[in-house]
Amino acid sequence: MVEYRVRALYYRFVSDREHDRFDEASPLTARRGDFDCSLVDELLTAIPIVELKNREKAREALEPHLRDWEQDAFLSQRAFSFHFQYESSDIEALDPDPGNVYVFPEVAVGRATAFGAAAVIRRNSEYPPPYPTYRRTPVTDNLVVRLRRTRDGREPWPAFANFVLTQLEADFGGRKGAAAGLVISRKVLDKLGRICDKRDPEIGRKAGRNAESITASERAWLEAVVVRLIRRVGEHAAGGPLAPITMADFQPLA
Repeated sequence: MVEYRVRALYYRFVSDREHDRFDEASPLTARRGDFDCSLVDELLTAIPIVELKNREKAREALEPHLRDWEQDAFLSQRAFSFHFQYESSDIEALDPDPGNVYVFPEVAVGRATAFGAAAVIRRNSEYPPPYPTYRRTPVTDNLVVRLRRTRDGREPWPAFANFVLTQLEADFGGRKGAAAGLVISRKVLDKLGRICDKRDPEIGRKAGRNAESITASERAWLEAVVVRLIRRVGEHAAGGPLAPITMADFQPLA
């Protein structure tokens, strides 16, 4: 009976934003799970370091690590948005007669990415690197979907920030538990809660007679904190040591 082995998987690195270009980015190499990966000219080549018998099993082993990579980059300071699009794989058949190997490369598909005109182009000299200290979870998946919606202006920041805060409180046994479990200063969470509770007549999540506007600096602070908290959930899921998140990690508020 002929046996098969996966030699490599290939994925196209696709930027989700017209203004974000990576055609001049330097090559990147990384270990993702049981694969040695190289990203060159917007093409990811993933070579397994363990024997995998078919492309379906190989993809199942690799793609969760690619999804971690995508999500972590979206939560970075530069808010990259990209995805890895599967293109092809190389499979070899091992002949029962020693020394004979037959290679069956799969035809690549979907290699082109079309962009329309953009007013401002951000040319990136490097690809967003993957970090082994981040893991997606059902919670981060849901929060990132809502984060995209909020960044697109379809949900007010205070409402989303309050949702993130109450999600962490529900998952870790209240605000005190969230602070301890995720190694976050209680001052950060309390300040976040106070801003979310402001009765801003334009973007506030609450109404009331004593209106109080959320300032531009508070809105920027709120956004930075919320994104950092979502990323901390993924860091917690990865199981490594957690550096404390404190007020000093963010721009001071007037």
